[in-house]
Amino acid sequence: MNYYGYAGNILYVDLTNKTFKTEPLNQDLAKKFLGGWGINFKLAFDLLKPDTDPFSPDNPVILGAGPLVGTSVPGSAKICATAKFSLPAAADGRSYITSAISGSRRFGKMMKMAGFDHVVITGKADRPVYLKISDGSAEICDAGDLWGKRDIYATTDALMEKYGKCGVVAIGRAGENLCRFSMAVTDKKSTLGRAGLGAVMGSKNLKAIVARGSKDIPIADSTALKNLNRLIKDQFDARKDMTGEFNKTIWGVILENMNPGVWRKCDWDQLYGPNKWPGFRKDNACNSCWLACGSAMKIKAGKFSGAQSQTGPYLWAGVIGQKLELFDHEETVSLLSLMNKEGICVVTTSSMVDWITRRYTEGVITNEKTGGVALSRDLECYTALVEKIISRSGFGDTLAKGWFEASKWVGKDAETDYVEGSGITKGTDCIYPARAAKLDPMRFTMGISSPRGGHSCMGSFITSSPLVPLDFIKMSTLAMGVPEDAMDRIFTPADYYGPFNVARLTRHIEDYNSISNCLGLCLFYPSLQLISSELLPQLYSAVTGIQVNLQELKTAGERAYNLYKLLNTREGFTRSDDSFPKAWLSPLVTPDDIQILTDYYRMHIITEDDISKLLDDYYDERSWDITTGIPTEKKTDQLGLTD
Repeated sequence: MNYYGYAGNILYVDLTNKTFKTEPLNQDLAKKFLGGWGINFKLAFDLLKPDTDPFSPDNPVILGAGPLVGTSVPGSAKICATAKFSLPAAADGRSYITSAISGSRRFGKMMKMAGFDHVVITGKADRPVYLKISDGSAEICDAGDLWGKRDIYATTDALMEKYGKCGVVAIGRAGENLCRFSMAVTDKKSTLGRAGLGAVMGSKNLKAIVARGSKDIPIADSTALKNLNRLIKDQFDARKDMTGEFNKTIWGVILENMNPGVWRKCDWDQLYGPNKWPGFRKDNACNSCWLACGSAMKIKAGKFSGAQSQTGPYLWAGVIGQKLELFDHEETVSLLSLMNKEGICVVTTSSMVDWITRRYTEGVITNEKTGGVALSRDLECYTALVEKIISRSGFGDTLAKGWFEASKWVGKDAETDYVEGSGITKGTDCIYPARAAKLDPMRFTMGISSPRGGHSCMGSFITSSPLVPLDFIKMSTLAMGVPEDAMDRIFTPADYYGPFNVARLTRHIEDYNSISNCLGLCLFYPSLQLISSELLPQLYSAVTGIQVNLQELKTAGERAYNLYKLLNTREGFTRSDDSFPKAWLSPLVTPDDIQILTDYYRMHIITEDDISKLLDDYYDERSWDITTGIPTEKKTDQLGLTD
């Protein structure tokens, strides 16, 4: 059987029994779910029994690389990892099933070149190991010299030195110690699974996954693909105002949309803006990416000499620096260095440290609770707290279990008490604040609609920039292929929101972005219209030889998103769990202004009743049951998900 774009195989690894099995990728499955997280969710639905403990050997870790990964399509370096994550999403301990998405320098391409579109890992090794995938085969290797001895960067370097040009997904001490918000890191560059994928790997005694391959990824029509890439280059060049200095463009949005509200924005810009980093920071791109949103930062001299962070964009240095009131950016990089190297979510960890130290200085947390440890708002204390969480020592053991257990320890519910933060929902703190940015689709999916909780990528759209004119939003919505009847619903003004309906729009953005996750394409490219919706089906067809139109791609994206919801419905999640962060309703006083949750155009103050009406609209737009928040039988029949 010939495969184009696809490697054509799924690898199954049982760590307990040290066995391997390869099965051909079902082509009908590929057509139905495209690849990446679509097929990952189908595999999870078939393999993962309801109510499985995240740390059970039966909880599979499923890696997927879509059909565009490893090709010449710009931005096609995304991999996804699906599992039941370890961070509790509800007070009763339930956790959700999700796919984390990560960029890669080499891993995605190498996994495909080794002959596999997906890798399914189950069981638990009897000792620390890493998995090596190479040219149609796999090997379980001893990781005794890595586990507890080398951080993520050192582990990755050691494996790359041993195997040459390979891709590596690795965990640090946070994952080894089963911290509930530990993560894995791909090729030292990109985070993978901030809600506990690192701990799920750690529970399997799996330190790392190495991929190295030499097989070609066959392309159905290489001439057509070359011509399409030229068109993308033209679209890219036409947006030089944005793409020319992408990190400066991002910072301009961050100043408005991610402001923690501690400093004046002008002071923040002076301390952490793009002009602060010459000779200290360099762009860090994924394989095949023309944007380079990532940053590599390294301190070369002085007190923090050697501290480095190669993971993620430099905006996190700015956000964490202001949140924790660190005026010296080198101090912030040293803290980022610790968190990224040891594989602990920088968003959750910095937020928890911020909350704990604030409440200590207010007298809410006493020395009796800390075991006599005095807390302060400075780097020395922050570093010690992060180390306590990573090593699970003292009260750090409680904090490492997540926000619900931390709330019990503090004696305050973080969801309502931590008003200085970005908001907590489904046990996860939101990546981006909503009071500063207002309730746009990114904030809606992050705080309300996503089964994953406070993760935002599925709402990525032009509205992520502030105050885009309504006509341009309409034009961009039409460009996604949204039908006329839906356009009428989206752009009929609602007195409980504004001139467009954010909930109805969010549904279509999520389905459109689902296509990218299935194909293995970075969301920046289609959501910023650097790859137009006209080109998406042409790219897929040129690579795979499977002729599709935009509507067929959109149906596949919607099918994957509905299966995502059904997986979590099966775990017991209903409408009552789709609650928004309570902190969003509390005004936040900042040196510049008072941040209040409003609609996108900052005209209408959003209330709890408004949120409820918007959630009704979201379910209605999806044809889900408004009372339960569960996909209806009519919808599952329509998408071919009845079985």
